[in-house]
Amino acid sequence: MLVEITAIIRRDKVAPTMRGLDAMGLGAMTITTVSGRGRQGGNVMTDLDREIPAEYDSVSKITRNLTPASFALVHSLTRPVFWIPKRMLQIVVSSGMKDEVVDMIMSVNRTGWMGDGKIFISPIEDSLRIRTGERGLESV
Repeated sequence: MLVEITAIIRRDKVAPTMRGLDAMGLGAMTITTVSGRGRQGGNVMTDLDREIPAEYDSVSKITRNLTPASFALVHSLTRPVFWIPKRMLQIVVSSGMKDEVVDMIMSVNRTGWMGDGKIFISPIEDSLRIRTGERGLESV
């Protein structure tokens, strides 16, 4: 059986995560640039400031106060919504490798701070390689 592991991680953790997957012999993956917010719902927190670059779209309109926390100090906003840039990694593996891959992703990405990310695991009914017609694990 195949499973898809989707991990939403910090941008600076992509390279070490890819090195870990490569070391496991898993080179095939998809990486997408995504933006979102977590459980805190956009609360202003100084811990998140290091994640948001000054040139990011949601923040670029703030010219004198470059971080959400400093912006909130001089404005009446108590819950401004900022979309945090992240990377979404998707990899399909056999169900037997699922725990090993998840453990590796967790060990590389866990800092203990809000914004470390999420991992979702979904069953894959089937997989086909368009070029050759291979199915299942051989097509991954």
